[in-house]
Amino acid sequence: MTATERLIVAQGGNVSTKAIAEAAGIAEGTIFRVFPTKEAIIDAIFEDAFDYESRQSEIAAIDLNADLETRLVALATILQRRIRRIQELLAAVGFRRLKSMHSRKNRERHDPNLTGITAIIEPDRNRLRVPPQEAARLLFAIVMAMTNPMMGGRSDVDPKEIVTLLLNGVAVHSTTKGPTC
Repeated sequence: MTATERLIVAQGGNVSTKAIAEAAGIAEGTIFRVFPTKEAIIDAIFEDAFDYESRQSEIAAIDLNADLETRLVALATILQRRIRRIQELLAAVGFRRLKSMHSRKNRERHDPNLTGITAIIEPDRNRLRVPPQEAARLLFAIVMAMTNPMMGGRSDVDPKEIVTLLLNGVAVHSTTKGPTC
């Protein structure tokens, strides 16, 4: 799957199973012992890319003793990496792959499941104006919007920029407590 993903991102979805086998260092027939068709390989790659559970261990590894901003930057980095991977795959093979993702069953399986993100934010509950679950939802939404060019984002946005926006908004914050007389 890794070799196939690299090839389709570089060359598009029309790569041959012969090219996949060469890139993976295996015989072409070996592919068909695991996957019935090339399309099945591509489907499995998309399933993996959209599977949030596969990112849970990466999220769970974030150090809860780190400060809130550091944890949020780590979360934003993980989410951006996932979004960019999906964007690369979609650019390579087109949006037709998303059709299988839109059934009710698949939508539930590919839900962003904010539980892991919420757990990383929870230690700073008392510093937030919103519950950690809402902060997790906002982080996910901002990362998605700022990273996805189809939503007006940029592929090169720094995760720190995202976290600064989440924590501070866009307004200038005065360091003084008011007018002095």
